[in-house]
Amino acid sequence: MPLNASCWVEDNGVGTLYVRLRGAVAAVEAACHNMGGTRMDAAQAAPNWIACREQTLPWFSARAATDCLWRLSVPQTAPALALPAGVAAPLVEWHGGLRWVQAPRSMGATLKALAQQVGGSASLFRAESAGQISAEAIFDPQLAAMQRIHAQLKQAFDPAGIFNPGRAMAQG
Repeated sequence: MPLNASCWVEDNGVGTLYVRLRGAVAAVEAACHNMGGTRMDAAQAAPNWIACREQTLPWFSARAATDCLWRLSVPQTAPALALPAGVAAPLVEWHGGLRWVQAPRSMGATLKALAQQVGGSASLFRAESAGQISAEAIFDPQLAAMQRIHAQLKQAFDPAGIFNPGRAMAQG
């Protein structure tokens, strides 16, 4: 299948899968025929894919004032995660590898643990409000090898340590 992008979103209890196909005309036509569903005109669909990329779809703007936007990066083959009670269905992109979740900051540890159980990570992508910042690191702790690589990259690209001090890793 010439899959180029995917997005699954639940609205009022109804899940919808959107896929973007790209490639040879014959391959795209065959995939459309085999997959079924409703085909959208490319010009009609383009603004929706941009809105998905920019997190401006209605799913994102419907976030409660007390919820943060969490970004869970997991293997594409990871099963659906058993999200805590009170957390609505995620918006799923990247063929299952990126899962957006709206949840209170207090559920961060649970979301991080769920993502880690399937070999992924979770990060606080957007706080409750534009002015809200966190005194805690927003990224998951990394394995020692990844910490060394990250430290080397940070040293190479930010030798003065002025970008996001203490946010992605401990000061050292």
